[in-house]
Amino acid sequence: MKYCVNCGHELGVGRYCTNCGHPVDADVPARPTRSEAPPTEPPAGAPPPPARFPLFADEGPDPMPTSAIGLEPLEPATHHRRPRPAYGVWIGVALVLVLIACLGGYLLLSGDDDSPDQASGPASSSSKPKPKPSTSAEPSDTSTPSEPGDVTSTATVDVPDTAPPGQDTQGKPVTYDATNMLDGDPETTWRMAGDGSGQELTITLPQETTLSSVGLLNGYAKTAVGPKGGAVDWYHGNRRIDSVEWVFDDGSSVSQDLGDTTDVQSVDVDVTTTTVTLRLVAVSEPGTGPASRDYTAISDLSLISAG
Repeated sequence: MKYCVNCGHELGVGRYCTNCGHPVDADVPARPTRSEAPPTEPPAGAPPPPARFPLFADEGPDPMPTSAIGLEPLEPATHHRRPRPAYGVWIGVALVLVLIACLGGYLLLSGDDDSPDQASGPASSSSKPKPKPSTSAEPSDTSTPSEPGDVTSTATVDVPDTAPPGQDTQGKPVTYDATNMLDGDPETTWRMAGDGSGQELTITLPQETTLSSVGLLNGYAKTAVGPKGGAVDWYHGNRRIDSVEWVFDDGSSVSQDLGDTTDVQSVDVDVTTTTVTLRLVAVSEPGTGPASRDYTAISDLSLISAG
């Protein structure tokens, strides 16, 4: 252990004595000043004098202030920290939106079929099961009896083909749609190109009906004034129906032969049906002269209900 050669104080780790400030490495004790008493050796066994703390021998004197040399003191550097993006806020907002969307989807898909007991949790003993639909219900008869009389206008008809529209002798447009057979006007007609033998027309009534007679007007029953003033006979100019067969829902059928007349020709029946199939068995050749047309025509149908 080393002691200061000047004051005898125990030396530390610095280069100067912490008691008197004498350099540690000096071989000769510092020369005392007049005001200082010569150093005396501490008696043997006496504790060393207390250290004068705080004294840091290794620290140099305070640096000279800048004001002493005519320089302005420097402002301490301030570093502006760049604000961080508020990622946490946006993540929180996104989570809230996802929760709202999930809740809305659940409410939309839940529907109105759930009872309060089912919606609140597991079924309890007080919840009643939904009744099952009965599979042994007797079929109800929705058909109503038709009024006696002509039911042709209430029907619909499907045809195999329809001729394109044209013009009459006065230049007026004329159509040949299937509905012309249901309007009761003999001067309107349905017709199809060529020989209609073997073709079928399907007539559908709005409900099951008991029919007492069926019939038709078997050609284009219209007479017009020609360009030169003469009469044009469209009935004999187009093809006419010579014979037909009427077929009903129960599989029964009635055959009918038709004459050369512009009146409706009917046949008596006694059948309850919803559909009537009109099969064209035989068709005449087209007429001759200016009115000759290669079309199969029917002006009107007749369906009479027995009530």
